[in-house]
Amino acid sequence: MLRRFSVKVGTKERVVELDSGNGDGGALRISVDGAVREIDVRQVEPGVWSLMEGTRQTIAQVDGAAPKLTVEIATPGHDPLVVPVEVTPARSARIAALAQRPSASAPAPAALRSPMPGRVVKILVKAGDRVTAGQAVVVVEAMKMENELRATRAGTVQALRCDEGAAVEAGQDLVVIG
Repeated sequence: MLRRFSVKVGTKERVVELDSGNGDGGALRISVDGAVREIDVRQVEPGVWSLMEGTRQTIAQVDGAAPKLTVEIATPGHDPLVVPVEVTPARSARIAALAQRPSASAPAPAALRSPMPGRVVKILVKAGDRVTAGQAVVVVEAMKMENELRATRAGTVQALRCDEGAAVEAGQDLVVIG
């Protein structure tokens, strides 16, 4: 089952699509502004979920109910991150425009965004480089953990919107791939 939402964290609004397949739980395909991730989701108790992406596990605890809620994200060995979130059905003009983006044969440039506040540790590409889908392009340190951010699709690096050592916000554009 495919569901589309507008998720607002602070002042940043993102288009989120959830595809739970047949709705039986387990594997969940999440698309945030077109960047797709596969996550195994299991509810461990009411209001608490275990999120597994590869070998990385995160526990998300939800306080409140949509549309306004607070999510506490805990990664073993690190302080929890508490994030206020607003979730609404995807009906805005921005979301409608994203849902009708050009075909795969002529994709628009895609911005790789920081998933959370942190610091850019290393930039692995430069403008003009060709990248493949899944290739590591930048490393961001957040909550004392280094995260390799990967290209969401193949293309050419059109712009770098960050510098090594710079602080970044959640949702900030880091690399543009066309």
